[in-house]
Amino acid sequence: MSEDGNRLGAELSLRVVMFHEAIARRLGVSNSEHKMLDLVARHADGITPGELSAATGLSNAAVTKIIDKLVAADYVRRERSSRDRRSFRIRTTPHFQQTSRPTAAGLARRIEEMNQGFDQEELAAIGRWITGVIEALKVETERLESRGR
Repeated sequence: MSEDGNRLGAELSLRVVMFHEAIARRLGVSNSEHKMLDLVARHADGITPGELSAATGLSNAAVTKIIDKLVAADYVRRERSSRDRRSFRIRTTPHFQQTSRPTAAGLARRIEEMNQGFDQEELAAIGRWITGVIEALKVETERLESRGR
């Protein structure tokens, strides 16, 4: 990658982290709690604590502590399984949906406006690049995590 590419990548990474930190502060949660909310929100049918643990690499105890805080803030709720009363799924609440939507609406609007300046071929190339970066981040995260265990 060129020096400009490295600089742009570093700036993008910084700005993504800073944006999500700002959203977390607005919601009154930590960045880790905000990312947990993001994971829960992606699963319309809810997600189990075990799935959250696997997705984040956090221990079951850490996930439980975060869920407890998010329940207290009325951002998520636990729903018991009708088949197995011991198991439950985590779902976002209407309060979270109402609170979180405005926080990212401006960014979504700006990105949509920016996308108007690209043709379909360019957007496809950008999509392939972003998909590749996501995969590289996943692989490298797993590599770093496996070295620590």
